[in-house]
Amino acid sequence: MEIHFTPVSLNEVLPGLQQHISGLGSPIDSFLEDHILASNHYHIRLGEQTIGWTSIHQQSLITEFALMPGYKQLGQRIFPLVRKLEEVRAAFVPTSDEFFLAHALDDYRQLEKQAYFFQQDTQRPPYQPSLALTHRQASAADLPLIQRYSGDFFDRLAERIAAGQIYITQRVGAGADECAGFGIIDPGRLCLGVGSCGMFTVEAQRRQGVGAAIIAYLGGRCAELELRPIAGCWYYNHRSKQTLEKAGMFSPTRLLKISY
Repeated sequence: MEIHFTPVSLNEVLPGLQQHISGLGSPIDSFLEDHILASNHYHIRLGEQTIGWTSIHQQSLITEFALMPGYKQLGQRIFPLVRKLEEVRAAFVPTSDEFFLAHALDDYRQLEKQAYFFQQDTQRPPYQPSLALTHRQASAADLPLIQRYSGDFFDRLAERIAAGQIYITQRVGAGADECAGFGIIDPGRLCLGVGSCGMFTVEAQRRQGVGAAIIAYLGGRCAELELRPIAGCWYYNHRSKQTLEKAGMFSPTRLLKISY
């Protein structure tokens, strides 16, 4: 029977996406989630039977490829057809998605290391910052303050503040409290039960342990929200990687960009 692809809405593939991604051996962060959610989605069909799905971001980047049990043996037949959809030139593949990774590697031109995906090392003692810091959830009145120090670092800032995702860290001194940085917890929309943690340190406060303290605080806050703390950073952002590791996180998973 003929393999063909049917464009579908996000809502039509969302339950399968959530089940698949939440079941991976290691979680993915909000960066990759955003790419998947903003993709064009297709059901993979064998005749009249839906046997899997694929997703393509901005016409050129494969962000998802999965087949249902009973049809996985067709992967090497189907993936080359996925590469002919739209204007595909590459794929974003987390190393925790073994099936997708294996097929993306079968025939490629270039492999680039894109990002680290971190999770909490529960066997390490909790990070204890040496600085006197306080942390609080941001309110709408804090929006000018956050923009003044962080610029456009946070997307959809007003929306995120309203959703309770943004936190402010202040350094306690002899005088008025001093703004030291900001944090974010972005609950997973595909990888359920996790919170992607990120931080921004005010320039004058950098290289003093503020970033690690913010990540450690966000990890504790995730526990209160019954979320598993995770994080991600660009593969070549060595300072961010060091900060996350200092805060007690480690990366068992990479995000790869595989080009054709």
